[in-house]
This record gives sequence, structure tokens and C-alpha cells, in this order.
Amino acid sequence: MQSPTINSVFRILLLLALLSCLSGCTTSELLHYSAPSLLPHTEREMKTAGFWISRHPDPDRIILTPQEIVRFNERLEKELAVTRDIFALPSPLPGDEIRSMMKEDLKLFEGRRLYLKSGKRASPSHFNALKTKMNEAAVPDKAVPRYGLIVRYAGQRVLPGDDALYSRPGNIDFDELRNNALDVGTPVAVIHESADGRWLYVIDPMHRGWIKKETAAIAEKIETVRAFRDSAEFVVVTAAKGDLYLREDLTEWHDYARMGSRFPLLDITASGAACVSVPLRDPEGGLMLGEGYMNRSQIHRGYRPYTPRTIIEQAFALLDKPYGWGGMYGEQDCSRFIKELFDTVGIYLPRNSSKQAVAGELIAEYKADCPDDSKLADLRERAVAGITLLRMKGHIMLLLGFANGRPYVIHETRGYKEKAAFGTRVRLINRAAVTDLSLGENAGEGSYLKRVCSIRALR
Repeated sequence: MQSPTINSVFRILLLLALLSCLSGCTTSELLHYSAPSLLPHTEREMKTAGFWISRHPDPDRIILTPQEIVRFNERLEKELAVTRDIFALPSPLPGDEIRSMMKEDLKLFEGRRLYLKSGKRASPSHFNALKTKMNEAAVPDKAVPRYGLIVRYAGQRVLPGDDALYSRPGNIDFDELRNNALDVGTPVAVIHESADGRWLYVIDPMHRGWIKKETAAIAEKIETVRAFRDSAEFVVVTAAKGDLYLREDLTEWHDYARMGSRFPLLDITASGAACVSVPLRDPEGGLMLGEGYMNRSQIHRGYRPYTPRTIIEQAFALLDKPYGWGGMYGEQDCSRFIKELFDTVGIYLPRNSSKQAVAGELIAEYKADCPDDSKLADLRERAVAGITLLRMKGHIMLLLGFANGRPYVIHETRGYKEKAAFGTRVRLINRAAVTDLSLGENAGEGSYLKRVCSIRALR
């Protein structure tokens, strides 16, 4: 039987361990608390598009016409260089350029402590195996890009390997090798192949990276891919996920495509389904275009008009949808959330929040010491709800407007920090949510409002 002294010591050590977990120190960052379903300063009415549309002074105003949107997209590509036309790649592509891109990708991980799913630190041999798989020696001096389409939802990776890498043990929702996800129908330029033949190194309209070979099909002619992308008659997915079927009665499911994806429209069937062109892969990896079918409730014929109402309605179609870093689990992170909304009206924003934050008209930029009152004044007097993006370092949000004197946003967010009895704790939201900008005040880096560094209107 233990003595009272040993019991006392044990209780003290247990208490110290508990306090350490609650203190918010670096070692406890993975200790998360669920955020309440109704977040601070929000009301149930705020969780519908109609609430915010009714408060908007001019929700149906056309912000940009289709012709103006074309010019807006051209500026993103040609002046700001934050998007790309993959069909404008040089052919052949210099091998040195491909090798340089691959070296840049590897450099992202040099000197970093990264961990496997088991919790063990990734060894140098792990990276050497990935480097070998990249097959740099096989890159020709002149590489002719091959063009194709994504046929199955494709997770895109910085390096060609299945094993995830994490910045901390147990941080499994943030795979450092994951950089994007490509939906069915996305055009890609294939510029290299891994040593084991399982991975393709591709350039897509948003990014570059490695995808599994079976998720893409290569066309014999570039014109086939270009015609798929530029079809004059098309539908755009307006639901969070649009189901693709291979039978007219919508029973043989093929895959889904996320909001903003577009497909050439072939016909409207007698049952009301949309018959669309769907890319398929033949046994040799070649591209075949088949007929697919989509429920009319999940799509719009052509782009929707670019109005505040449209963008707010699209944002609320994603309300409460789970957070997915780089498209993990088939979901979206903050920048993909924003991109999907504007894809539905034909505005093709870049993939990352830092690049999205240079699009459109700059309303204001702020230094770290800028008072909150100045930001509130700009939001109240100069910003337009439904078309205005608020950027923080590493994060981006859509302005919904003011209610009860507070500014509100909708965004795909991981969570926020708050004061606790013994320091700071993380509240995990992990979904698309309506929040005011006071979240995080008096904790960590401060409130969302304090951390906003720029405001831009997409007009």
C-alpha cells in the first residue's frame, strides 16, 4: 500500500500535467476544444443567405458584365501573373525549366522537421526515396507537353508519394505534401513522369504538382482538351458537389465535381437531366469523351450573373461544409472556398489566398499597428458586402455586411483562440461558418479584425 507522501506527490504531478495541457504552450497545440454550434455574437437568422441579402443596399446590381469578366480574367493572367493559360506553355518546354521547378519543390522541405503518420520523424532516406522517384535525370533537354483532362478527383502533391508528412506528430489534417485537388474535367499539361510510372508531373490552371497516373487521360490532340474547356454551351456546378452519372436515370454514379466546375452541355433530356461531356480513360491511358448526366438542381446553364446576391447564395450553399486543407477529404480550405464562389460567375481566381489578395480593386492595406476603428470605418463606408475579400496572413474571408454594429464574414476556417483559466485554448470550427471579426480577441495573435491586412473588392 502506498504511503500518503507518495500519493501526494502523484497528485501534484498529475495536476502539473493537467495545467501544462491547458496552458496553451507549444506542446499542447493539438489539444483542441470544439467551438459551439452557434458561434459567439452570431444568431440563428444569420446562417441563411436571405438574412444578408435583405440587408444589402443593392443585391441584384450587376458588378461585372460577361465581357468585363473576360477582361478581369485576362488581367489576372497577363498583368498580375497569378493565373495561367496552360495552352500558352512553350512547346517544347526547356528541360532546365522543369528541373528548376522540381528543385524548388524539394527546397520547400529542406531542413524542416517533418513527421510520418506513425509519429516518427521522416528520415533523410525518406526524402532521398522521393527525390529518386522524381526521376530528374530522365527529364529531356526539350520536353513536349502532353495535354489531357482529369477523369477522377485527383489529390495533387508537391512530391510524388502516398505517405503524408506533418509539421507536428498527430497533426494529421495538414499533410504538408498536399497542395491542391483537381476536379473531373480540369485540363492539365503533363510535363514529366515519376520513375515508378505511377505519378504524372502536371501544370494545371492553378498550380503544378504530382497526380496519380490513373486520375488523368491524355488526348491525342491538344484541340480536344481546349474545345472541352472552351465549349460555348456548358453547365457550371452550383451545389457544394455536383454528382456525375453515366446513366440518364441518374443511377450509375461516376464521381462528383465541386462547386464552380464546368462541363460542356450536350442536351437536356426528357426527364430534365443535363447530358454533359465527361472525360473517361481508355485502358492505355488515352482520353475518351463520354456522355454523363447531372441533376438540374446541382447546376446552372452557363455562368450565373455576377451580383452580390449570387455570391452570397453560393457561399451559403457551402455553409457548414467541412474544412479540407489543399482539398483533403474532398473538401475545401479558405482560398478554395473563395475560388469556388467566384468560379460560378466565370471569375477564375488563383488558388492561394496571397494571390487572391491582389485581384480586384484595393480598398485598403494595413500595417500591424493599425487601429481597429480605421478598419471598421473602411468596411462600413467603402466595402461592398458579397464582393469584398478580407485577407489575413494565410487566410481569406468574404464580407457579408454589418449586424448589431458588428462586421460579419463567411469563410472556411479551422478555428480560433480564446482566453482560458490557465492561458489560451483553441476552439475548433473546422467548417464554413458565419463569424464576426471579434473572434480571437484577447488571445494569441488577436482578433480577426486586428489581423486583417488588406481589403479588396472584386470589381
